[in-house]
This record gives sequence, structure tokens and C-alpha cells, in this order.
Amino acid sequence: MNKRTEYINGLIKEHGFSSYLEIGLGDGNNFREVDCKIKLGVDPQVKSTYMSLVKKSSDDFFSSWLKTNEVFDIIFIDGLHHADQVERDIVNAWNCLNKGGIILIHDIKPHTFEMQQVPRIQTVWTGDVWRAWNGLKINTKLKLDYWDDQYGLGIIHKSRHKLELGFLDMDTTFEDYKANEGWLIKN
Repeated sequence: MNKRTEYINGLIKEHGFSSYLEIGLGDGNNFREVDCKIKLGVDPQVKSTYMSLVKKSSDDFFSSWLKTNEVFDIIFIDGLHHADQVERDIVNAWNCLNKGGIILIHDIKPHTFEMQQVPRIQTVWTGDVWRAWNGLKINTKLKLDYWDDQYGLGIIHKSRHKLELGFLDMDTTFEDYKANEGWLIKN
């Protein structure tokens, strides 16, 4: 089990969470190893027939799921690594999150300029997820934390604040973000 999955399982146990949503499954290893009573995975490219997987884009999933009023305790976002998509996923996840819940954003710490290029130009890819994370830090009053996963894991804590589209940071350059360790939470 990788350290990120261990961390997610630790949060689930520590907070007594019973429902988990994962946006973007990749190879499915993280999803399979997460230990939660109720779990659901969403990915348009999913190749498994496992019952708790939904083969849809996150936009399509959320547009129907939000109508159910069902919520999750913890949501892990690791889907399409384009800043505008990540921003939509964060806002939609916020609206599907229980009071006291947590959203995790993966890939906020690209190591190289090429790694964060959109469209993708290499195998190891974080995309420009960092733009959504940095925008949250700059433009919202949300409680945020950071866990030092290989490619960074941003943590958003549910609060009474409203979250809407429009926080995306398209002005900061990658070089400035990296030089200032933009993924870290600084007081």
C-alpha cells in the first residue's frame, strides 16, 4: 500500500468517516486499498466492472449526483489534471461533502515545467492542478492543509463558507509557484 493510501485510511479512521468518493482512478490501486464502509469511484476510462465504479466524466457524475442530496465524508480528486476541470471538481465536491468532511487534491506539486504542461507531453504528469490549489489559497477563506505526498496532496476542510467557481489562479507563473513552494500552507 502506498503512503498516500495509508494517509487517506488514517483520515478515515481518525475522523470516523464512513463514505468515500474518488474522482479519477488511474490504475485503481488507491481505490482498491481505501478502507471505508461506503466507497464510490468515478472515471470515464474505468476498465473494471466492480460495482462501486461509475464510468462517467466527473462533470456528468456530479450533475446527476448533486440532485440526490447524498453526501460523502471524504472526497479524493485525482481526475483530469486541467486546472479548470479541477476547479469544477472542487466546487462540485464541496457541494457533495458532509459537514466536517475533507476534500483531498492530488498533484499540486509538479517537479518540472514539463510535468505541469497542458496538454500532457510526458508520462509522469501532474497537469496544472497547482493553479486550482494556488487559487484556493489566494482567493478563499477555507481551512487548507498540505500533506507531503510525492506530487503533493492538498487538504480542504469543509466549513460554513460558500465555494463558487472563480478562484482559479491563471496569473502566477509555474516558476514563481515553485520558487515560493506554493503548495505549502504559509501563515
